Amino acid sequence: MYISRLIDDDSVGEGMNISIEVTPGIVDYLDSKVRKGMYKSRSEVIREAIREMLRQEMLREMAEKGVTPEDLMKLRKDVSHDILEKKYKKML
Repeated sequence: MYISRLIDDDSVGEGMNISIEVTPGIVDYLDSKVRKGMYKSRSEVIREAIREMLRQEMLREMAEKGVTPEDLMKLRKDVSHDILEKKYKKML
């Protein structure tokens, strides 16, 4: 489910490098994901974990405001429909 470009954009090469220290157990975990072919690199595993954390935080904030993911998708669909209708109406 698409929530936000911040979370769901998988662009590579546009980011910034950071350095973190992790335990050997975490390195083993990251390496196991790469060895299994689930990810191409440790960095991809970490990026996915951060995106999931952001996703969960956004879902919690939406729930606190009484907004469901379905509400958000309907709103996006309605807005997209309105924009497309206005654009193509001008072309007719």
